[in-house]
Amino acid sequence: MKTVRAFIAAPLDGPVFEKIVRLQQELSAALPSVRWVRPETMHLTLAFLGDISEESLEKIGGSMLSIGSVFAPVTVDVGGLGAFPSLKRPRVVWLGLQNANTLCDLQMTITDMLRQLQVSWDDKPFKPHLTLGRCRQPVPAIDQRLAPFMERQCGHLRISRLVLYESQLTARGAIHLPRYETPLTGPSGGRH
Repeated sequence: MKTVRAFIAAPLDGPVFEKIVRLQQELSAALPSVRWVRPETMHLTLAFLGDISEESLEKIGGSMLSIGSVFAPVTVDVGGLGAFPSLKRPRVVWLGLQNANTLCDLQMTITDMLRQLQVSWDDKPFKPHLTLGRCRQPVPAIDQRLAPFMERQCGHLRISRLVLYESQLTARGAIHLPRYETPLTGPSGGRH
């Protein structure tokens, strides 16, 4: 059975996206050894599915429509740098998302849908963030080099659609192909 690597995410666009890209450019000058995410592949991951069957992709795509009809567009504040697992030994440098209660509700609704469809996903606790870069090796004094950027605010991000992406890994990095998409058109306030 053919499988594809897939994830559900919200694409980024608008003025806040331009501010995020500018911040990432400033960071890349301060930390040239970090492998920075290409702006065209930047997104907000809501559920990483890994390798799944084409049949499961179709089921998820159909079920995403019902989520889109329940949730209105979601707005979050973008700002504050962090790292996984820690600033002392980072593997991922990220930009935080604040005031994200409705976003967390949306993500929980997505994982409830996956559970009902009996599709497995990476079930780590959801920490709303945008991945900016990855550290392949230890970066000396990274916490000190990130310090001037730690409290940087980029504005408000409006999430207005969900996309089920297929991710193809290539030598030049991942290529993300949209397979299914649904707008968030529900009543304001989303699920309570």
